[in-house]
Amino acid sequence: MKSISKYICFTALMIVTCCTSGGGGGSSLLPPAGYTTSQLIFEDTFTGHSLDSTKWIPAIADQNGIWQQSVPSPYSAVNAGGFNAEYFDPAQISTGPSGLKIVATRSNRFAGYTWKSGAICTHGKFTFAGGYAQIRMKQPDVSTGGWPGFWHLEGGAEIDTQEGGFLNGSVSSNGVLANALLAATNEQRFFDAGVDLSADYHVWGMEYIPGVSIKFYFDGVLKRTVTTNVPTDAMTLLINLSIANSSASGWHTAYDSSTPATLELEVTDVQVYHLRMTDSIEG
Repeated sequence: MKSISKYICFTALMIVTCCTSGGGGGSSLLPPAGYTTSQLIFEDTFTGHSLDSTKWIPAIADQNGIWQQSVPSPYSAVNAGGFNAEYFDPAQISTGPSGLKIVATRSNRFAGYTWKSGAICTHGKFTFAGGYAQIRMKQPDVSTGGWPGFWHLEGGAEIDTQEGGFLNGSVSSNGVLANALLAATNEQRFFDAGVDLSADYHVWGMEYIPGVSIKFYFDGVLKRTVTTNVPTDAMTLLINLSIANSSASGWHTAYDSSTPATLELEVTDVQVYHLRMTDSIEG
C-alpha cells in the first residue's frame, strides 16, 4: 500500500478574470475560480521603472541554461537561418505605468537576423511545481510574422499557453489560440478566439497538475484538457516576441515587405497560484 497525495482541481467554468480594456497601473487580474488570493505565490504588474531582476532575466532559458547559439552574450536566440528571424535584446524590454512592453524592430546588427526582439523568463528565480498561471496581454498584429508567446520550460517538457501567428484554416491569424504540450509527442491544438487578439487585452490561463493534467483557458473559458504525457517537474514562466521568416510559411505567418518596422507585445499582469492539496488517500 502506498500513500498518494491527491490534488483537487477546480474544473468548473472559470469566471472572467478581468475586463479586457485598458493598460497597467496595478493588478488587473482576479483569482481564477476555485483559487483565492492566499494561494498567490507570484505576481508582477510591471509598473516599476525597470524589469524586476528578482523575478526575471531578459533571455530564454531551459534546463540546459540560457539559449545562446550564434549570437554573443548577453543576447540569445533560437536559431539563425531557421524559422525565427529574431535575436533577443534586453534593450527591447520596457516596463512602466502601462505594464510590460516587448518590442520587435528591424535590425541587421547580427548576421543571419533581420529583427531584434525581447524575451524574459524566470530561470533561476522562480518555478512552480503545480499551480495556475495566468497572463493578461494584448498581442501585436501577427498577420505578417509576429510570434508572441507565453510558455513554460525546465519541467521536463514544454507547455505553450499561447503562441500567436499560427495558421488555422480560414480563421484570421489574429484570432488563433494556439496551445501545446511538447513532451513525448508534439501535441499542439488551435482554436478560434472569436475576437481580434491584437485589438484589446485578454487573459490566458494554464492549470498544471504534475503527472495528472494540464488545462488551458482563455478569458475564463476552458478550451482544452491534456491528461497524457503530463510532466512532473517544476516549470518556469517565459514571455517573448519572435518574428518568423519564410521558413515558417505554410504553418505560421512570415515577415515580408508589409510587416511594420515595429511590433509590440503588451502585458499588464502575470500571476501564479499554487494548487490546494486537500487530502491523501491510501491505494
